[in-house]
Parts: sequence; structure tokens; C-alpha cells
Amino acid sequence: MKMHWIDWSIVVFLLGSLLIITLYAKKYMRSVADFLAANRLAGRYMLTVASGIGGAISIIAVWEMVYNSGLPTQWWGMIGMPIGLILGISGFIIYRFRQTRALTLAQFFEMRYSRQFRYFSGFICWVSGVFNYGIFPLITGRVIVYFFGLPEHFHLGALEVPTLPLIMAGYLSIALFTACSGGQISIMITDFYQGILMMLIFLILMCFLMFKFEWNDIIAGLLIAPEGKSMLNPFKTGEVHDFSIWFFLIGVFSMIYNARSWQGNSGFNAAAKTPHEAQMAGIIGAWRGLATGLCMLLIPLVAYAVLHLPKFSEMAAPIHAQIAAIVDPQIQKQMIVPLFLANVLPVGIMGLFAAVIITCSIGCDNSYLHSWGTIFVQDVLMPIRNKPLDPKRHLLWLRVSIFGVALFGFVFSMLFPLKDFIFMFFALTGAIYLGGAGVVIIGGLYWKRGTTEAAWTALILGTVMAFGGMLIQSYWTTMMAPMLLKFWPDWQWVIAHKANFPLNGQEIYFYAMLAASLSYVLVSLLGPKRVFDMDKMLHCGKYAVKDDVVEAEDPLKVKRKTFGELIGVSREFSKFERFLFWATFWWTMAWWGIFVVGTVVNIFFKISDTAWSWFWWFKLWWFSLILGTVCTAWIFCGGVRDAFRLFRDLKAERVDNTDDGTVKKN
Repeated sequence: MKMHWIDWSIVVFLLGSLLIITLYAKKYMRSVADFLAANRLAGRYMLTVASGIGGAISIIAVWEMVYNSGLPTQWWGMIGMPIGLILGISGFIIYRFRQTRALTLAQFFEMRYSRQFRYFSGFICWVSGVFNYGIFPLITGRVIVYFFGLPEHFHLGALEVPTLPLIMAGYLSIALFTACSGGQISIMITDFYQGILMMLIFLILMCFLMFKFEWNDIIAGLLIAPEGKSMLNPFKTGEVHDFSIWFFLIGVFSMIYNARSWQGNSGFNAAAKTPHEAQMAGIIGAWRGLATGLCMLLIPLVAYAVLHLPKFSEMAAPIHAQIAAIVDPQIQKQMIVPLFLANVLPVGIMGLFAAVIITCSIGCDNSYLHSWGTIFVQDVLMPIRNKPLDPKRHLLWLRVSIFGVALFGFVFSMLFPLKDFIFMFFALTGAIYLGGAGVVIIGGLYWKRGTTEAAWTALILGTVMAFGGMLIQSYWTTMMAPMLLKFWPDWQWVIAHKANFPLNGQEIYFYAMLAASLSYVLVSLLGPKRVFDMDKMLHCGKYAVKDDVVEAEDPLKVKRKTFGELIGVSREFSKFERFLFWATFWWTMAWWGIFVVGTVVNIFFKISDTAWSWFWWFKLWWFSLILGTVCTAWIFCGGVRDAFRLFRDLKAERVDNTDDGTVKKN
């Protein structure tokens, strides 16, 4: 389990190269717009890789879900494929948001609604975001400690010092340096570097696991699962609650409702060179994660087989012992797969994966630190101040705010005991803002009759329901249920659920979204009638900005005639882009068709576990692996090209110090 010096050398080399890239990118940052959005000069491949990077917490969240629920999560996850497809290829939200030329989402809210709504929404977004981010350092620090085989404490003279806080402080310092040095420019370049590393190293790791472990053994391990909690057959999961079909159905609704609402990567949302580049990044994103997603799925499945099959008892014994040594049951669940990898990976691959854990965590955290730090300044402090700052002081405020978010994450991680699945924590804390934000964004961009009063009502209602649900869930067993039973001792519903609150984080999130949507529509229709000038906000027609238009004719004004035009193909598309568009469309729809047919067939004829094992083998090996390898090479080449173009364009771009996120009144 101990890291070899070769493994440490790999980690040090890749971290060192990351810092060198950061220092190089820093010299191109010359303005507030550079710091916030790389002066809106990012290409499609750069955006695809850099904005899609996930840190250790994302990896652990997926492993936690798959290890507990298996392959059925992948089947039910296919239910929303057409929705995700249409959202990605049509440029839904992102195209129009980029047209507004807003640097943050709340800046758009000021354009569309009011200045007061801007800083209220900015504050709610910031609160939701920093609480959501609060456990990132904790989970990442734990993974590093357990995977690297570090002691939980070490002696410094007569003092016994815990290792976790030092690890958290160390990796947060690097993430802070990246976020503060060159802002979105440094983040984009380093996140692209880390994203490519992740794609390549996961391919290597996947090949190793396929060579070392047989598919039949993986299936045999999954078949051990108890009745009603199948890890293989999605139609034998009646006893699964948290990650059942309802979790994914709510996810589909949220996918539409909150498209581009979450601002953890807000710098990327505004960074595209044109609205069309933002749309193409969404299309290419459908191909980015094929190989990486397969590896993310394969690792917990192999771990489950090794830890449950008698065949691997000798290999599993030290892993079981290390898991048992962890006192907290929730930490045990989170560290099962990392400890498995720490015991089976050979020298070299161990170092590569360790580097992925650290560098991708830095890449994920620097985006979050940058987003929540800049949102607080741009959408809370600046609107309240009500007058521009000089660029030097503005950048200082942004950096201080980013540091404040990192400090909060460190303190919160030390104090907050996570007792639920990571995904459920994400759903609850995210819902504080997302419960009401989705309908405010969609209504603001696509409905000229949406009113400011409706926006206030929806956001407040969504926030109150989500935050209230989080408090009730947290204190249900210790406070709420006993208090209710004290006044109504015969209340059967409370008696039946007194041990656990009946709604999980995902379900609370759904009810908040539903209530906010209804309130926005009703208040807009029943309140004062107003018609908003959408052309002016979206820079269409006589308000068009020359640099943002690929074709002279505004694609939103082209009469919709064909199905392709209806779902997003405009005159801006080249021949290759049209090919890519339709390849993405039919690839996704083919798999969704398999999902529909498989679900219908299973209603009338029960599909055997053997048939399911063949299906998963075919899907994972022959499609995800082969096509994923090709797509990794393609996106890598495109991303390198975009990186050179970004530096070239930044060097040639004229500095505009008035482009600082301030809404100018005409």
C-alpha cells in the first residue's frame, strides 16, 4: 500500500509541470475580463475538456453510488439521454446567455430583472455554492491520506499533529495559487492539462484492470447482491431507495430546469469565443467522457467482486482490515474503492493515479474557488457599491474573495461531519439556489412576459423550501420527530418515519423546483403585464455585436423549416460540424432506443441475469473502450490547437478596462 519512490517522482513531476504552466499563463492576464472569463476567447475543445474536469470528490461520489447500487444506475441513467442530447446540441441556455455578453449569471439577472434582484440572487447563489463546496477539501484530503498510505497523525517533537488538515491546506494552497495568479486564463489552461492527464491515465488504468481481472469474475461478484438489490439487473432493484429510478427521473427534470444554472464553473460559461463555440463545446462534450466514464464505472465493480468473492479472499484480507480500522461508517463507505486501488495497483500506475487524484482535485477546486469568489464580488459587493472599481483594486477584491472561499472550505471541512451520500449532500446544498434559479433563467432568456416580481417569488420560494428541507432532514431524528410526537403522540406517519426523514435530498430538491416553477408562471400571468425587449438584451438585429456573429444573418432569426434547424443546426454550422451534430444525435438516440426497447421487453418477458451480463459486456468493452480511445486522441489534438490559439488571441486582444461586469444603463 505504500507509495514507491517512482510513484512519488511521477506525482512531483506532474505537479511541478502544473505550476510551470500556471506561471506561464499568468503573464497573459491583463484585465478584469481576462481574470473573469479569459476575455471570451476560448475555443470549443478547450472548453470541452477544461470545464468537464472532476475532482476527487466527483470520483468518490460516483464510486460510492456504483459500489452500493451497481450497473442498474447506468441503465436508469439512460432515461434522460434524449434530454441531455437536445440540451447539448441545441445550445439551450448557453447560446442565449453568451449572447447577453454577461460575465456572470447574476449580471444577466440585472439586465433582465433589476439591480436589487442581482445582488439578492448573487448572495443566494454564493451561499449555496460555498456550502456545497464546503466538503470538497474534506473528501479530497481523506482520499489522499488513505490512498497514499499516510498516517492519520505524526509527531512533531512532543506534539501529535493530525495529517488531514495539513494535506487539505497543502492542496488548497496550490488550487488558490492557480485561481488567483491568472484567473480564468490559468484555470482554463491548467484544467485542460489536468483533464487530458485524466483521460490518458484512466485509459492506462482501464487496460490494467481488464488484463488483471476477468469479466466473468466481475459478474459473479455482482450476482452476490441480496434479493431486491441487484447489482446487475435494473428490474430487480425494488428494495433500493436512494439511487432508484426516481433519483434519475428527478435528475432528468433537473437537467432541463437547471441547464447551466449551477455556477461552479461560471468562468467557463462566459469564456467561449462566440455563442457558436459554446454550442459546439456542448456537442463535443458528448464524446469526451466515453473512456473515462467506463473506467470510473469499472473500478468500483472490480472492487465489489474482489471484496465479496471467496476466490479473491487472500487479496481482499488486507483491504478488509484497513476498512475495518476506520471508525466512522460513512468514511468507510467513501474509502472502500480508494483502499482497493491502493492495494492492487502496481508501481508506476499507482503514481499515475495518485497524480490524477491530486491534479484533478486542484483543477476542480480552482474552478469552484474562482466561481464563488468572483460571484461574491461581482454580484453582491459591486451592485451594492454601485460604482466601478479601478482594475487593480477590482482584481485585489476578487483574489481576497477567492481566498475567503478557500478558508471557509477548510474550516467547514474540519467541523462538518458528513453522514449521507455525497450526491445527496450535493442535491440538498445545491437546491438552496437551484430550487428557484432554473425557472428564473429560462423565463428570463426565453419568455418576454416573465416579470421581476415572478423572479423574486420563485427564487425565494425555492430557497425556503430547499433550505427548510435540509434543516428538517438534519434534525429530524434528534429534534423534529420527538417534538412532533410530544404534541401528537399518536401521529402514525411520524411514528412510522421517526428513525429517518422519508424524503431524501433529491426528493426535497424536486418539490422546491416544482413550487418555484408554478409560482413564476402564475405571478407573471396574474401580475402586472410587461413585455421585455429581448433583442436588446440578446444583441440581435440592430443591437448585434459584430465579433459575436459567425454569419451575417442572426441564426435566431432564420425561419425554422427542417428538424435539424428546429433542434439547433443553424447557418453557422460547417459541413464537419453538421456531421458531428448528426453523429452525436443518432448515437445518443440509438442507445436511448435500446433503453426503451429493453424496458418494454422486460415488462412482458423477464430478461435473465445472463442476458444482462452479455449486454453490459458488449456496451462497455466494444463501444466505450474502442470509441473512447479514438475520441480521446481527437479531443486532445483539438485542445492543444485551442490552447495555442488562446495565447495568440490574448496577446493580440486590446485591453478594455470598462468590461468588468458592470451593467451600463443607456
